[in-house]
Amino acid sequence: MTTNFEQLLKKYHAFYEVSPYYALVEERHGSPTENKHLMQSGFDVDVHGVSSKGEMNLPPADDYALGYAKLKKEISETVSRHASECVIEVISFPSTAFSESSRPLQSEAIIRIRISHRGGDQAVGVDEDHALAEVEKQLKSLGIPRR
Repeated sequence: MTTNFEQLLKKYHAFYEVSPYYALVEERHGSPTENKHLMQSGFDVDVHGVSSKGEMNLPPADDYALGYAKLKKEISETVSRHASECVIEVISFPSTAFSESSRPLQSEAIIRIRISHRGGDQAVGVDEDHALAEVEKQLKSLGIPRR
């Protein structure tokens, strides 16, 4: 049986969360007054898929690859056209299981969408906010709710 993307969303109870993305900034590198600090330079949008049977197994590789390919295509092709000052990365973790204390013994698979400023050394701004809004619009149109 061939699984489609909509079936995966239901099977793994997909949802997404947004968190800040921080970059380490070094000023006056190599000088006696060198300064390092964290600066928010974008957002991480994590799309979660949760096992429904209370098991620690990861989704099958084919399911994960289908979800990743669909998100990469939709996000990269659609959002990147509108966000010229931003870098949009779709990052996979195909062999990593995540878990939350609120759902013990249930594994989660995550696909991360990172939105950051082109160049990486500038604080988050209007361009990144706009790109985040576009990413959220695409995720909602695919049927993935925000938690």
